[in-house]
Amino acid sequence: MSQSNDSTELRALVASLDSGHLDRRAFFANLARLGIGGALATTLWQAGSSTAGAASAGNAVAPRFSFQDGKTLIVAIPQATVQLDPAVAGTNGYGDIIPINENIAEGLTRYKNGTSEIEPALAESWTVSDDGLTYVFTIRQGVTFHDGTPLDATAVETNFLRQLDAEHPLHQDNFPYTEIVFAEVDSVAATGDYELTITLSRPITLLPANLAVFAGGIVSPTALETYGPDYSDNAAGTGPFKLDSWTKDVELVLAANDDYWGGRPALDRVVFRTIADDTVRIAELTTGGIDIANQIDFKDVASVEADPNLQLITGTFWNVQFLGFNQSVAPFDNPQLRQALQYAINKQNVADAVFYGNYTLGAGPIAPGLLGYDESLQGTFTYDPEQARSLIAESSATELTFDLYNRTNSFWPIVGQLIQADLAEVGVTANLVSLEDAEFFDALNTPGEVGAFLNDWTWDNGDPDNIIYSLFASPRAETRLGLHNEQVIDLTAQAQVDSDPATREELYKQIQGILLDDSVSVFLGYPSRAIGTVAGVSGLVLSPIGNIVLRPVDLA
Repeated sequence: MSQSNDSTELRALVASLDSGHLDRRAFFANLARLGIGGALATTLWQAGSSTAGAASAGNAVAPRFSFQDGKTLIVAIPQATVQLDPAVAGTNGYGDIIPINENIAEGLTRYKNGTSEIEPALAESWTVSDDGLTYVFTIRQGVTFHDGTPLDATAVETNFLRQLDAEHPLHQDNFPYTEIVFAEVDSVAATGDYELTITLSRPITLLPANLAVFAGGIVSPTALETYGPDYSDNAAGTGPFKLDSWTKDVELVLAANDDYWGGRPALDRVVFRTIADDTVRIAELTTGGIDIANQIDFKDVASVEADPNLQLITGTFWNVQFLGFNQSVAPFDNPQLRQALQYAINKQNVADAVFYGNYTLGAGPIAPGLLGYDESLQGTFTYDPEQARSLIAESSATELTFDLYNRTNSFWPIVGQLIQADLAEVGVTANLVSLEDAEFFDALNTPGEVGAFLNDWTWDNGDPDNIIYSLFASPRAETRLGLHNEQVIDLTAQAQVDSDPATREELYKQIQGILLDDSVSVFLGYPSRAIGTVAGVSGLVLSPIGNIVLRPVDLA
């Protein structure tokens, strides 16, 4: 936010607020006269009124305001930010991923903003051998990490090997996306100062897209080696913004990287705030406390569109929500009971009550707009409580009470209550266990701990393999779903190497049919997403994979 106005008059206003001579209306009116509004105005008011209250109580008041030149953008996200290592980020959800990905850290490749089209990032270019097994990446020269360490092929090699090699000195046991980002990678080697060679065990076509996933982000090897498990407090990537300050779970402040290889961003500072409640997030946007509200409630869309001080950003969003069952945990080891629960869930209720119709009812795991989406699968299981009761009786299941794990932020509590009510109607008791994201995913990744859970999958890239392999054919399938289906694994492997879209599409439709026959999950549907911003924000687009890319963003 621009603060080029006369600082003497601003200081006088602050002094008047401190002394109690101005109320909120008068204070904001004077700020508006100076051309100051939005989040900065609210920040000045909150800090001033808080200190004024302390002064009136007889407490000593320290100087509070530092009048900095430049533009500060305040972004509210529903999830907490708990760590800043891209290789670990997937363990805690999007509260970590959004601030890191393409803002602090970058990969060899990235997506053209707002699309699923791959473009060069820290790799200027790459070539692939005729047999599809060897990729050679040319690393961008003249790039430095935020701590001054130069980027070269060895730095990239260190980042990749710490995930791939369990014996590497920087390896940790909590790299959840290694099997996705580095699927079928056999070796990684710096074969020149600015040349990196990656060899595959099979000629899958997904490597450039996989390396654009947030967990492929490259960070300073110096920072990793120096700080070890404390890396997050000293995070250093190559991105357009660098770590300034951080109050964990509350607020993360980034500063512009003046030496960014892609050109200095227009913004000087970005503040990520965690505001879990949708109502509070939209209230903060409306009153100017924040500049961007990510993931706004669809009941608020009309009011945002009608407000001349705000703007609405929508677009393609690849996401599927589902009720997952772990087949290794009773009573979900009973396939007839799993099938019964498919009929018990009223997906239309979720669409109407939570997303106000901005929702496509669930079919298979692959979202609309992606290769392999099959709308006809919506008819596989329709809402039919009577059929659900009949199948439950036939299943001979005796344990019809279980814990249903859910998340606490945004719309998830309402979704959980709707599912709980649907299950109760057919005689099944679901005890909601609501957890913050970090605890939720920790439980989910503990084998045998969670029998049923509500979750979603946002695509990390624009390929159906991202969900089919990750959730149903990789080791994660056994951990979370108790699933090991050799037919699904074999068909997925075929789809990974076949370059013909028509053939791949048929393979993915076949896989989805198998998953539905086995009732591995209830695929609830595919939500839209909307972002609310103040009118002065420009350059922000809705990414189909959920990113908030800030390098092109400006604030009037």
